[in-house]
Amino acid sequence: MNALKVTPIALVASLMLTNAYGQTAPNLDTLTVTGIQEAPLTQTTLVGKELNQSRVNTPNTAAMLLNIPGVSMYTGGGVSGLPSIHGLADDRVAVKVDGLDLISSCPNHMNSPLSYISPSNVGSVKVITGLSPVSTGGDSLGGVVSVQSLPPVFANKGETLTQGEVGASYSSNANAIAGNLNVTAAGDEFSVNYTIDSAKAGNYTAGGNFKPAANGLSGNTVGASKYIATNQQLSLAWQKDNHLVEFKAGYQFIPFEGYSNQRMDMTKNQSEQFNLKYTGKYDWGTLEAQAYNQMVNHQMDDNTGARTSPAMPMLATSSTNGAVIKGTLPISETQLARIGTEWQGYKLNDWWPPSGTGMMMSPNTFQNINNGTRDRLALFSELEQQWSKELMGLAGVRVEQVAANAGNVQGYSSMYQSQANAFNAQKHQQTDYNWDLTALSRYKPDNNQNYEAGYSRKTRSPNLYERYSWSTTPMAAIMNNFVGDGNGYVGQVTLAPEVANTVSFASDWHDANKEVWGFKTNPYYTYVSNYIDAACNTTCTVDKFNVLKYVNQDAQLYGLDLSGNVMLGKLPQLGRFQMTGIASYTRGQNVTTGGNLYNIMPLNGKIGFVQYLGANWTNTVEAQFVAAKTNLNAVRNEIATGGYSLYNLRASYDDKKYRVNFGIENLLNKLYALPQGGAYLGQGNTMSMNGVAWGTGVAGMGRTLYVSANMKF
Repeated sequence: MNALKVTPIALVASLMLTNAYGQTAPNLDTLTVTGIQEAPLTQTTLVGKELNQSRVNTPNTAAMLLNIPGVSMYTGGGVSGLPSIHGLADDRVAVKVDGLDLISSCPNHMNSPLSYISPSNVGSVKVITGLSPVSTGGDSLGGVVSVQSLPPVFANKGETLTQGEVGASYSSNANAIAGNLNVTAAGDEFSVNYTIDSAKAGNYTAGGNFKPAANGLSGNTVGASKYIATNQQLSLAWQKDNHLVEFKAGYQFIPFEGYSNQRMDMTKNQSEQFNLKYTGKYDWGTLEAQAYNQMVNHQMDDNTGARTSPAMPMLATSSTNGAVIKGTLPISETQLARIGTEWQGYKLNDWWPPSGTGMMMSPNTFQNINNGTRDRLALFSELEQQWSKELMGLAGVRVEQVAANAGNVQGYSSMYQSQANAFNAQKHQQTDYNWDLTALSRYKPDNNQNYEAGYSRKTRSPNLYERYSWSTTPMAAIMNNFVGDGNGYVGQVTLAPEVANTVSFASDWHDANKEVWGFKTNPYYTYVSNYIDAACNTTCTVDKFNVLKYVNQDAQLYGLDLSGNVMLGKLPQLGRFQMTGIASYTRGQNVTTGGNLYNIMPLNGKIGFVQYLGANWTNTVEAQFVAAKTNLNAVRNEIATGGYSLYNLRASYDDKKYRVNFGIENLLNKLYALPQGGAYLGQGNTMSMNGVAWGTGVAGMGRTLYVSANMKF
């Protein structure tokens, strides 16, 4: 029998798992590299118990990735972190939520893509930290993050079902509370599901005083770290024979989310999104078609009570429309092809209504981005070739057009007129023609070892803020900043696309059944031409916040990821014991200037000792180690952070119907600064560029006790 043609069908069959409540639909995640051999060696998949453990004690979906080697997180609000993979973060990482390429519609990137799905609604997570096939996405440089919501559930043939899950959690630090509900009604062909998740927290406290007490905040309170957030989703699904149609409508409302490393806080984020997807199995292969829409209404202002700045409302609205068509075709016994096309249209308006009576912020509306558009059209083709039982290869090419434009602008008053005139005189229409390439091989000589090596070329065009933010006035420029360093940023219309050339080698050694021990390595090197970095707009002052401009320069990043596990043994009445560990090192350098890249996570690692007691209990003692951050970006006056170690205790009980988690994070109440937390701006006169003293980093959370419980019904 044709092995290649059986494989996709076998995959679908294996995913149609029957449980006590019914059948889940085929999860044909477009990230999955199906076909001839195993998934990429640098791909991590979180499902089942690993997924449940990753979402304990966090409302932030990005934080679910922090036990994956090579992955760290830029600090944002309480529910809005930005994943960083091998030193590349934010727009440089391809982040997909149910296949949607969502875009941050904010000059501070507060409404990050992963904020639109709550941890309780995550059905699976797949992350590729190394070389990614061109079919997994474009317009990015680094890895791929694909988060899928819970898949539809259907009843057995001729039956109906109703089921659900309810959960709640509490964390002592910041008195954080959260609740979630998931209900389903289904027949054997039609399924309806509704989920809602709400979370609320006050300002959290650090492990000690990291700044003077002022503005009503104690020395250990991290100002502007509180939040309230709710995500809801209604899902409809229909299946018949080899066809599946899914429709998902999502709604987010965040009335407040503080940002400790930004000048403003989010005072409203309202999003409606619609996602229609078809998956069909045919004699010739698999067809996937998807169309989506998202509308965002975003507002910012100072609303913490700890900042002494006057009111400054900042508003943004956006619409994102997209479509994807992809085919997977077995073309011979040893070949599998993927072809597809993607389109996305994005529109953004970012404006700041007048405030007060002075010329600085009145009498006109400040147009930050006026009728901005960014449209993408892509085609890709990819081929897997099984050269022998042990050796396979993959090669793919992606071509993409990215067209950007924005209208003319105005400032609050005549004091901005010369800057607006200079911007308006430029040609705003910019069109980039990009291409990506991935070529890799995997070698599996036996059941104890796997190897992967290859090369990729990835391209990312500038976003609208990098191109079209225009005011050099410090008060306006500091509002355009999505790296949290306290500086102001000015765009450059003619920026060229970034091009990353990466070589990577991955190895995986393990016992034959992958149950006793395993060890993985992944060294990599990336050279980025036209890396979008920052330079002084005019002059810069050391150890102060400054106005910077985006510029194209060259950069290189290299590093090593390690991970391993070993079963230590089994004791009567005490269960099985396992030791786990991960470690990552990344070095980022600006080749043009000879300096360091900004916000690179220093050497870090984790060691865990896990006890599996019976079928239901999992207990963990974990130690986390992070080196001092000393390779600093001088242009941005990046703040150094010290090395630290944290210790955590966790326990989990899961009997399929009931799940209870409790533990203590930062057991010793260690005071430390977050290496990727940026500059602390959570209180004081933040609207004045240097109205807040430079030099204090955002502190990490102190000791917290948490408990959560979930029940299926």
